[in-house]
Formats: sequence, structure tokens, C-alpha cells
Amino acid sequence: MSSEPDIPEVQPPDPPEVFPTDQAPAWSPSGNYIAYHHDALWTDDTTDVSGLYVRDLEADSTWLVIEGSARSPDWRPDGERIAFSAGDIYTIRPNGSDLRRVTSFGSSFQPRWSPGSNTLTFGRSGNQEEVGIWFAHLTDSTFTKFGFGATPADWSPSGERLVYDKTNIFTADTSRADSTQLTNNEFVDNRDPAWSPDGQWIAWSPINDDGNYELWVMRSDGSDKQKLIERGRGPAWGPNSERIVFARPGRESDLTALWTIRRDGSDLRQITDPSRNPLN
Repeated sequence: MSSEPDIPEVQPPDPPEVFPTDQAPAWSPSGNYIAYHHDALWTDDTTDVSGLYVRDLEADSTWLVIEGSARSPDWRPDGERIAFSAGDIYTIRPNGSDLRRVTSFGSSFQPRWSPGSNTLTFGRSGNQEEVGIWFAHLTDSTFTKFGFGATPADWSPSGERLVYDKTNIFTADTSRADSTQLTNNEFVDNRDPAWSPDGQWIAWSPINDDGNYELWVMRSDGSDKQKLIERGRGPAWGPNSERIVFARPGRESDLTALWTIRRDGSDLRQITDPSRNPLN
């Protein structure tokens, strides 16, 4: 008489290892505040929620603007509103009031205000006609396509040109009739370009062969390229063009935190701790 073989009990796989992060910072025009997305993930602290936060650098305090997947914030040049992406593009006052929807077709991300505040660039995914960089014209609620390329597409202070990435970093006028390639290097990809408020510099985050981001700066004509630090991404400039805020693993752990650094690579400072509730 045969017996059934013992079959070991099959256990479900361990869940993926995920951690809270602070990411996608944006420095306010006044220089007093930094908006960013905090992803709390799973925590026993019910008051620690994912959302768009603003950190007050002078008061050393933080407040929640809006809860949820509110990513890639960007301040309007007058500091009165913040654009962000949550499937569509929205704008909101920094105190969390007056939420407005800009797009309604979904798959929209990484908005950036024009210097005149009447246009937002953003990225869109979808079919061949939809994918690429777009303009949202806020005065008449219309949309036009800038072209292929990856966001964020950031504006020059004059509003006459954009910087964007398409594996390499390019600048172009808003009609894309006059484009200039700024990088041609050994990196796998070049991402997250950000134009300094004085118009003299562009920060960006290339990806090296190990798959890690680095933080670099160059002059707006592509000259004088300088590596500032390893494992830095998503740069945004302070209003005086002297400091940059970016995301990088923290000093005490590998959780992604926010840091600032001077344009010459000195005076590195960690300004958030994603392992803690931002409101505590």
C-alpha cells in the first residue's frame, strides 16, 4: 500500500523591501521653504501619511499641504501656488486651500511653471501622439505639444528656452526650432535638468554604469561640467543660485532624504529624515 509523499507547505514570498522616502524637492522663490513629496509607505503611525509637504527652513518645522500621491511639486514664481502631479496635474495654495485641476486626461507628470506663470510644462505618457513634453496654457486652458523628450522640462529665467533630457541634456526654444545638445558622455542616461534662477547654470543627474545617480552642474552653454556628489538626484535651485536641494540616501541609513549643497560641492547638509513623521 503506497502512501502520499509529504508535500512541504508552500509559503508566500516575502513582501518586497520598501522604505519611506523624501523626494522631488522644490525651493520656494523666497528661499524660506522647500516643498517635497514624503512617501510614508507602511507605518504604525497613523498620523504619518504620504503627501505633499512644505518644510520651513527658518522655523525648522514642516506642514502637510495635501495627502496622497502628490508628487513633483513646483512653486509658481510668486510663491502663491504649487503645481504637482497626481495622475493629472493640479495646483494648490501652500496652505492646502484652493485645489485646481489643470489636466483631465491622466498620465501627466512633473509640471514646471514658466517665468510668467501662465504656462506649465509637463510630461505625458500614452500613444505616439500623446507621449512627450506638453504645454498647459493656463489663460485659456488649452494644450500644445512641445515634442519628444523626458520631463522635467525646466524653463530658462527669460522664458525663451527649455532644458530637457532625451538620454542627453538639450536646450531648445519653445518652438524647438533651435536646439542645442549640452551633454555627450559615457553615462547611461542624463536626467532631471534644472536651470538656475540667474540663468548661468544647469544642474542634472546622470546615471552611471552601476545604475546610480550622480549630481552634476554645468554652465548653461554646456561648458565647465563638475560632479558635486554621488547618489544625488532630482536637483532644484535655491533663489540665489548658490545652493541646490536634492534627494540622496541619508547619513544614518539608506532611506532617501533631502539634502542641500553649495554649487561648488561644499557645505553638504541633510535637511529631512524620512524615517520620522515629518510633522513630529
